[in-house]
Amino acid sequence: MSRVLVTGGAGFIGSALCRHLVKEKNYEVCNIDKLTYAGIKESLVSIENNNKYKFFQVDICDGESIDKIINSFKPNIIMHLAAESHVDRSIDGPSDFINTNIIGTK
Repeated sequence: MSRVLVTGGAGFIGSALCRHLVKEKNYEVCNIDKLTYAGIKESLVSIENNNKYKFFQVDICDGESIDKIINSFKPNIIMHLAAESHVDRSIDGPSDFINTNIIGTK
């Protein structure tokens, strides 16, 4: 069985992906999301009690926690969707975008 780790899985696209992978593909899914302004945990209510779904509220910039989750879950696939994406917010707070989109990805 495929084990998929999804970063940013509470966002619009990420939550749709998590629901699809659990319900339609019967994959085991580990969702990592910081739950900022773009993350909506309520969009995952339909799978939150499914034994094939795990959620961790973790910032992808927290390398130690990310390593622990990856080593524990042992995914076959990692789908990296975590990002600061609201361009207008990047003007007022560019450091959040640099930290998440560049440093967190690294």
